[in-house]
Amino acid sequence: MKKIYSILLVLLPQFIGHSQDIHWSQINENALYLNPANTGYFKEDFRGSISARDQWRNVTKPYQSQTITFDMVNKYNRKLGYGGSIIHDITGDGFYRTLEGRINTAYSFINTEKYKLRLGLDLGWKNNQMDFSKYMFNNQYDGFTYLKYKSANENYSQQKKSNLILGTGLIFCTKISNNFSLTIGTAVFNINEPNQGFYNEKVIRNRRFTNYMQGEWSITKKIKIYPNINFTQQNNAYQIIVGTKCKYEAKSNKFKNDIIFGTHIRNRDALILQFGLKIERLTTSLSYDINYSKLAKASNGRGALEIHLHYLWSRKIINNLMHKKCLDYL
Repeated sequence: MKKIYSILLVLLPQFIGHSQDIHWSQINENALYLNPANTGYFKEDFRGSISARDQWRNVTKPYQSQTITFDMVNKYNRKLGYGGSIIHDITGDGFYRTLEGRINTAYSFINTEKYKLRLGLDLGWKNNQMDFSKYMFNNQYDGFTYLKYKSANENYSQQKKSNLILGTGLIFCTKISNNFSLTIGTAVFNINEPNQGFYNEKVIRNRRFTNYMQGEWSITKKIKIYPNINFTQQNNAYQIIVGTKCKYEAKSNKFKNDIIFGTHIRNRDALILQFGLKIERLTTSLSYDINYSKLAKASNGRGALEIHLHYLWSRKIINNLMHKKCLDYL
């Protein structure tokens, strides 16, 4: 086997002709990955978040994904937000690695108490690489056993590929009543459809379309529920995630705490269970996918473990008062 891409056709069918983006179960928590229009779209001034996902550990080499994001609101114009993210993903026996760096900006063209309309832009650079030496080649077998340290006599000259990626998104939010608001979002990523194939293979990273609706319903002063539906399509592949998240306010003497739990279903794939805790401005959330697809026999129902953390904070108010008038009775 002298041509590396023939191995890819056998071992990595997901790369035949097309390639897919990372899938998150807690898609609504990954705000910038969901829609660049979410950049700087919160009440505080700054937001930092970390997400990590481990999938299919019971079946094969685990698919592992991590992302770090930071975004902020402009100090002089709260309609404007900007930020960025770093995404890392590694899959398969050949440690197919994706590293992305993105910058985002968003602006609210309508920003009233009842209506909000916000546009976001996404610009990024990504690098894909693979360690072909991790694979097994025919000439490494002596007829009886596989000789790991025997040379494969293969040409590994091209193991990296870099591309520019572009995306945009739109958010419309309306306050229907004092207790209920609705957000509708749409976004498209990989607008330029970069070629991330090695050698002469053309492996297009197709445009990823995301459309979703999220509600916020205050049942009581302490209980809020967030019903949502998310539809994502990339080439011929698509996923639908439907479910709801609930927050229960549990105040303590020192902190304002929220208990978070939710249940979602990914069509023809998994039941997603979510549990989290918010302590003041820090939110932690853990989810687990219970697989019920055709792969369930091999996975024993084990899908993916995912954790998300985000923290919000505000600028310190600096008091520039140079003098203060004393009270009359002093």
